[in-house]
Amino acid sequence: MKIVAGFWYTLVFVVLAIGFLTGTVQQYYYVGGWTNAPLLAKIGIPLTFITFIGFWIMMLEDFIENKTKQHRVLIGLSLFFLHWIAILVYFWAVVYRRENQGN
Repeated sequence: MKIVAGFWYTLVFVVLAIGFLTGTVQQYYYVGGWTNAPLLAKIGIPLTFITFIGFWIMMLEDFIENKTKQHRVLIGLSLFFLHWIAILVYFWAVVYRRENQGN
């Protein structure tokens, strides 16, 4: 489950980062508040938020369960305070490697 969630989070993060860096996301800004927002925004914004929060909680849980890491305080603080970027790095550097070593 963590691998699937990690790939999904990575896809969402990369698509949003490319969209913001290229200016593509700006065309979907809407004026007049949430009631005038298009249906895509009304579905996409909460879905993206749930994805980010859910994966962040999943990586924090993984960090707490696995106590064998060096520099636990530094990793824990970075996961908590630098959450969006740190959980992506933690997934690829720790969780993905650990799951693939089991195969």
